[in-house]
Amino acid sequence: MITIKDIAEMAQVSKGTVSRVINGTPGVGDETRKRILKIIKELDFEPNASAQGLAAKRTNNIGLIIPHTGKYSLANNYWPIILTEITQQAALRDYNVLISTARSEDDVNSAYKSILKGRRVDGLIIGGYQFGEKQVAELMLKEFPYVFIGRNSYISSYYVDVNGVAGTRSMTEHLVHLGHKEIAVLAGPENFINIQERLQGFKDAMNQAGLRPHHIYHCKYHMEEIVKGTKRILQQKPRPTALFAVAEDLAVGVLKAVNEMGLRIPEDLAVTFFDDLPFFECFHPTITAIRQPVEEIGSTVSNLLFTLLEGKTPVHRNVILPTEIIVRESCGSTLPQGSKAKS
Repeated sequence: MITIKDIAEMAQVSKGTVSRVINGTPGVGDETRKRILKIIKELDFEPNASAQGLAAKRTNNIGLIIPHTGKYSLANNYWPIILTEITQQAALRDYNVLISTARSEDDVNSAYKSILKGRRVDGLIIGGYQFGEKQVAELMLKEFPYVFIGRNSYISSYYVDVNGVAGTRSMTEHLVHLGHKEIAVLAGPENFINIQERLQGFKDAMNQAGLRPHHIYHCKYHMEEIVKGTKRILQQKPRPTALFAVAEDLAVGVLKAVNEMGLRIPEDLAVTFFDDLPFFECFHPTITAIRQPVEEIGSTVSNLLFTLLEGKTPVHRNVILPTEIIVRESCGSTLPQGSKAKS
């Protein structure tokens, strides 16, 4: 159960200070009060007594909040696998799963409103990377048990994630080992914490090899922007010899741009991705990628939430799962096709 201690952690103040602000008690400096009020401002907050009364009534529903549109989520490889695992775990416990998605990619707040405003679920599984300060505050004040998929920028809480730093570091080291020095990275929005972590792994490996990690480019997850961004990267002089796209959302756009430019993979350009997609092993040439244990993420996050709903304390508050490199033909490696390396 979320406590006032969690709110204090996010606001970087004591529990007593948060309590005084929430209850309108004097004794808090103006700047501190403003900082805390900024977090919980405009929240449709129900009094604790009411929330506790509602919490006593089990709905036998859990919620999955996906910070993307339904169209995007279903077209994506990641979320359908996550959803499958969550629904399977829920069914074993006679629970239903309610899904909430965003109205648009520019309005992810809409994915949270419908579930957070009511008490239609007993607990929540949340895509944590885009979960903002206001949503975190409201979630805490309404005392929902929750678990994040991916870390959140505002609070250290229950979450399941992969080691993105180690994954991108290992892939970059692999490309450097193959002789590449001009390695470019195409990444999603730079404010996403998972993107920041993956870029850190790339920078670490490049710096360790004595190379400059200066080819880093960001774009939104829109096909036109991905294609334009990829072409802009590959028009640099000298052109990078390897392109590492650090999100599965970029895959189709990157491959489309490379094809339109008439470049051969891997003869003209080595191409690798984070994450591994089903068609990568059917593509010609087959595509090297970092594979996330997506099914394990779904089952692990479900088990964490149900442990909380049972009133128990999980053995591990945070679970970090390893990734692995699936070495195929697109990086120009001479290693056996389908080789794996843990990271």
